[in-house]
Amino acid sequence: MTGSDTEPRQTAAEVQAEIDREQRQLAETLSELGEQARPANIARRQLTKAKDRGTRIFDEARALVLGGGAVRVESHLVEPEEGSIVLKGDDKVVTTYQSRGQLPPEAMILAAGVGTVIAVGVVAWAVRRRRK
Repeated sequence: MTGSDTEPRQTAAEVQAEIDREQRQLAETLSELGEQARPANIARRQLTKAKDRGTRIFDEARALVLGGGAVRVESHLVEPEEGSIVLKGDDKVVTTYQSRGQLPPEAMILAAGVGTVIAVGVVAWAVRRRRK
């Protein structure tokens, strides 16, 4: 064995610097996880998801009723370039549309039937509630 095989690979200062780096990274990660786990942030994310789903369902229904040829599939904000200044309301939204074919008549009849059943149910519920 030569003398270089028994020498440490890192000096004490290098090891300490690496430990400090890892501790900072761990602290940042824990801070990010804590921020993500805040109930207000969780609620905000869930509300955004619900709004997106509701908007998509609304767009689908409107396209079905109006006979539109395209349906919105997804919308998302585009992150600004690093170093740019973004003013409120200047967010860029990218929306993806998908062309859809004509629905078969059976689907239209089914949709009309479901709509009728829901309307009758709501009217019956309102009448029953008024009588009490």
